[in-house]
Amino acid sequence: RAGRAKGRGYATGRATKAQILESAHRVFAETGYASGSLREIARRCGLSHATLLHHYPTKADLLIAVLARRDESMAQALAWKGDLDDLLGDMIEGARRNDSEPGLLRLFTLVAAEAADPEHPAHDYFTLRTATFVDDVGAMIARSQDAGTLPDTWAPRALALNILAMWDGLQIAVPLAPPPVTVAEQLRLSFEVLLGRPLRG
Repeated sequence: RAGRAKGRGYATGRATKAQILESAHRVFAETGYASGSLREIARRCGLSHATLLHHYPTKADLLIAVLARRDESMAQALAWKGDLDDLLGDMIEGARRNDSEPGLLRLFTLVAAEAADPEHPAHDYFTLRTATFVDDVGAMIARSQDAGTLPDTWAPRALALNILAMWDGLQIAVPLAPPPVTVAEQLRLSFEVLLGRPLRG
């Protein structure tokens, strides 16, 4: 019985966190991170300010959680050892999902630019995100070169950084372009130009 109660408690906590993250991403997208109010986020969730702080003690903690949720699809793609085509396909699928959440996309691009400042609360998050991507994708590219499926003239880490730059740069450029352009469509085109061939699948 105690175990069941504990399980229900965990489930309730997860549901509350998901609710907070959903409200936070909307508030941050509407007003920006600096102006986003924790009290407003709590109000939209129907929670007390104290309850919100129990789950996310600072606004910076909440921002990082929102960004991490947004990058979840890319993190999942990097967690397994597929090849480069698999990874790029997963990134395109992630971009397609993100296209349906313009508010979150706007928040990400704004915060990513601001986070170049070492004093910004998301600076460490973006620094680690970039380093992890370059390390993991660079290693994936090197494995493909060893297997003979990618040209060995490419520098793996440089190519990995270019792939990430395409992903992030298109998220800034596409909202400024005439419709009906989408990040997912442009990402596929950019990847295929970069590789010099169509993506598999």
